Amino acid sequence: MSRWWPVSVRRSTALSAALLSVIVLALGWLGTRQFVSAQLTRNAVNTTLTDLDRMADAYRAASLGGGRTPLAPAGLTGDSAFEVVADSGRTVVRSTELRRLDPAWTPLPPAPAGAPADWTTTTRVTLRPGAHPQWREYRTYTVLGRVVDDVPAGLMEPLGREGHTLDAGLRGAGPASHHRLTLYRFVPPWDTLRTLKMFDDMMAFFVPLAVLLTAAVAWFAAGRALRPVEAIRRELAEVSRRQFGRRVPVPRSRDEIARLARTTNTTLDRLQHAHDQQERFVADASHELRSPLANLRAGLEVALAHAGRADWPAVAHRSLCDVRRLQRITADLLQLAVNPAEIPAPSGVVDLADVVREQVAERSLEPGGPAVRSVTDAPAPVRGEPVQLERLLRNLLDNAVRHAHSTVTVQLGRLPGEIVLEVLDDGPGIPAPDRERVFDRFARLDDARTRDAGGSGLGLTLARDIATRHGGTLHVADSDTGARLVARLPWAGGTGGDGALA
Repeated sequence: MSRWWPVSVRRSTALSAALLSVIVLALGWLGTRQFVSAQLTRNAVNTTLTDLDRMADAYRAASLGGGRTPLAPAGLTGDSAFEVVADSGRTVVRSTELRRLDPAWTPLPPAPAGAPADWTTTTRVTLRPGAHPQWREYRTYTVLGRVVDDVPAGLMEPLGREGHTLDAGLRGAGPASHHRLTLYRFVPPWDTLRTLKMFDDMMAFFVPLAVLLTAAVAWFAAGRALRPVEAIRRELAEVSRRQFGRRVPVPRSRDEIARLARTTNTTLDRLQHAHDQQERFVADASHELRSPLANLRAGLEVALAHAGRADWPAVAHRSLCDVRRLQRITADLLQLAVNPAEIPAPSGVVDLADVVREQVAERSLEPGGPAVRSVTDAPAPVRGEPVQLERLLRNLLDNAVRHAHSTVTVQLGRLPGEIVLEVLDDGPGIPAPDRERVFDRFARLDDARTRDAGGSGLGLTLARDIATRHGGTLHVADSDTGARLVARLPWAGGTGGDGALA
């Protein structure tokens, strides 16, 4: 941006409006002046042409009387500039005004030989006052010409006369001969110049006034329009790391600034949510990682302090358990840290019934713990990644096994357009107020339980995240006994039909 251009939006708006008004008004001034000048000049030419016709008619009327009829005034006044020229090139009569305007005036040329009776011409001549070049008459004039035939010599003699009328200094007698005369009449520019001068004076007053008014209106309008923006800026300046609760004021108008304010508040809501979530995540993650790291360090320090009496296989086993738990927590955190928008939609088709059978069979091989059984009647094709769907079911089973008394049941059914996966246990269940909180990161309903006995607090969070990324849902449903977690995934087998849950 140029150095002379103001940085302020309000000042730049006012300056832009002023410059635009100057350009528009200047162009309008010049265009209107040109139009008015052309119209006035055309009117002056038409009026002069009418006066020239009167001069010709005066000569024709006098010629019909054989030169004995006097010449009519023909509408000539003291300000009229005219000249009558004979075919010889000599001036018959000219106006005194013409001599005054140009003391060194030379006669205009006569009409060409053989010119028709209706011959007319338009030419331009420059009058030079001589000693006073600054006079307004020192200019170029438009001159109209016309011929008159068979004019008696009595209406011409003597030649070279000057006056305000055609018969000024006329003797009224002469030889019985007829001549052709060329009549010239100057178009007076005074009315046009006077009107244009008045127009220029008026525009010279109103154009600067209009520019100032336009700049002032633009200044105040921009200030009024930017007032909400300034309020938004002040509120945003107050938003800091500990003040995400502030919101910008939304003006009552429905313009772009109001939409900007609403969008800004929406963005601040997302920032506050992300900030709160990050703080909870950092606090919970640090707490979760501190426990296995502390156990690992304490076990190794005790073993090293009593190296001769330490049961190193048991120490290695406990350390390995802590490392595995750290790996699970780290893997879960990495999984949750991935932006769902960056992951392409799953394209493969997986039979969820096979996943259920494999997971249930794997659980049945583990000694101790509640019994795990499945109820599946038909194939359940869904679009997804096999590893992710296995992890979803594994996390649901881990949660159910951890809280069940004796039995965990996996049911798989089909509803119109979707596959329904249910995992039920006969444990204490999940209270209704906590059915959404269990999906929060590191959420625990039994805080008295030790971390080794419980999970990492990320299993259900990951399960819902996987279901969401596969276009489905995961929620806690009502159950007569224990907890009942229901996952719904889009069916990949076509239009879909109804299938009752087993």
